[in-house]
Parts: sequence; structure tokens; C-alpha cells
Amino acid sequence: MDLDITVSVPAESDIASILEIELDSQPEPWTEKSFLEEIERASLFVARAAVADSSACAFSGDIVGYICFWSVGDEVQILNVAVRKPMRRQGIARKLIEFAIRTGRNRRARIATLEVRESNTAARRLYESLGFRITGERPGYYGMQNESAILMELDIS
Repeated sequence: MDLDITVSVPAESDIASILEIELDSQPEPWTEKSFLEEIERASLFVARAAVADSSACAFSGDIVGYICFWSVGDEVQILNVAVRKPMRRQGIARKLIEFAIRTGRNRRARIATLEVRESNTAARRLYESLGFRITGERPGYYGMQNESAILMELDIS
């Protein structure tokens, strides 16, 4: 299957798809209100899948992932990234993160930062493969599981 991913601004009508992915991906999911606020801030972007033969992909044309990031001063803060479970390990999260980094560079950002659950080894490997390095830890940051957040940073200048 030849998968083509496009990254675009979501509409409010996309919230149901975004929430479905969020609820299936995050132990402490964001609310609908949170996502609507990020649409208003123009900081939320979605990945849509397209394939040459749409019958080969149940998600063709649908939202398969999203990223939320802020540009603050000379920094891009990646806040939330998720991909629909059946579509994982196909480069979608990488494409979303690369989009955020490119956007940051265009806005003259110097660094990209993020926080990731200590136990999320798949995400940590992805971030490291993109050049992010560990810069610190926030013990007990994720409240429900009292799990540490690993702080990561990438020089994008």
C-alpha cells in the first residue's frame, strides 16, 4: 500500500475523529474543549491518508493523526502527537513532527521541545531518531500514574 500523508488545518467538524484518536492513545486524554481552543489558536494540525487504491485502506481520506504545537519566542513546543492505532509505524508521527519543526524554522525558532512519558519508549525512540536529546525529567508530572515526564530538545536553527 502506497500511503500519501497530507498535513492540514482541521475544521471543527474534524473534532470527533481527533477525539477518537486521542481517547485511544492517551492515558490522560485532552477534552473536546482543549482541541477546540487549539483550533482557535491555529496550533492544531491533522494528517490525512490518501492511497492510490482507496479500497486498500479503510482510512483513505480520513484523519489518521494529529499534532498540536505552539511557537513561543524562539521555541517550538510540541504538546501532543497521536496516530490512529492501525496506522502506526508508517511514518505518520514522523511526518507530523517534521512539519512542526519546519514550521518552527519558518518562524525563526531555534529549538523544538517536548515532554514524553518515561514509559513511552516507542515515542522516545522516534524523537531520538529525529535528533532530540534528553535535557531533564519532571518526576510525577503525569498525575494519574504519577509518571515522570522526560524533557527533550532539538536544535533546529
